[in-house]
Amino acid sequence: MVPALVESWERDDLSLYGRFDFAYVNREFKLLEFNADTPTSIYEASIVQWNWKEELFNDKTQFNNLHESLVESWESIARQYRLRTVHFTCIEDDVEDMTSTAYLAETASQAGLSTTLFDIKELGHCEEDNFFYTPDNEEAIECLFKLYPYEWMFSEDFGEHLPNTKTKLIEPLWKSIMSNKYMLKILYDLFPNSEYILKCSDSPLESGNFCRKPIFSREGANVTLVKDSAILEKTGGEYGSEGYIFQELVEIEAQDGMYPVLGSWVVGGVSCGMGIRETKSRITDNMSYFIPHIVD
Repeated sequence: MVPALVESWERDDLSLYGRFDFAYVNREFKLLEFNADTPTSIYEASIVQWNWKEELFNDKTQFNNLHESLVESWESIARQYRLRTVHFTCIEDDVEDMTSTAYLAETASQAGLSTTLFDIKELGHCEEDNFFYTPDNEEAIECLFKLYPYEWMFSEDFGEHLPNTKTKLIEPLWKSIMSNKYMLKILYDLFPNSEYILKCSDSPLESGNFCRKPIFSREGANVTLVKDSAILEKTGGEYGSEGYIFQELVEIEAQDGMYPVLGSWVVGGVSCGMGIRETKSRITDNMSYFIPHIVD
């Protein structure tokens, strides 16, 4: 699997987007993690907060060029790979995933691409031609956008075909490396003196102040915050069997009783937007509030 991931990294330039999550503490940005594979809240960051600004603060600006950047990135991908159609898939019963996927399909449509959208459980594969197929095996898929984690896909019946399929995948296969939270340890090992990267290890930090995260996890599940060797806060969930990383604890200052995390969006390799999520908990989860912003 690893050689196939490396080959994908060298071969495919099909990355559409990603979201870096930062803590802002003492006027410094600290990288919490990189949502490289399946970042959500793109619709809120792109459309919802822009409409909020236009209605309430139309004389102000906003760091938000997401929609235009998405359309331009689709146009670039279509030209480079001579695409006319992109098929989109996710878990249709998940409202957040469905909203994000439908919105991204709309940006592809505005870029001139033909699009379809179906549930990931209907994805087929043909061993004879090594393409993934649309529901009921009606059509070979030349390019597939999937809002479904690679670590889940690897466990599906079709997972063994991912490294060698002729179907172009968005996000590309190498994003499975970037979305693995062990990458945070590797980043620290490579850049231990970076002002943006937190100390990170595969064992508890000697300081007794750390955030324990599963290597694979979603929406703040199975996270434990430890301060002075005592549990400050923790969440439950079904993750952690693959192991954990231990990242230096960042104590975000509460704003009106809420703890904000800044999401910095990258589209086509360029930073082009920001979204803020906040919760009453120190651990950001899928029940967090999305907070729009203006630049004053």
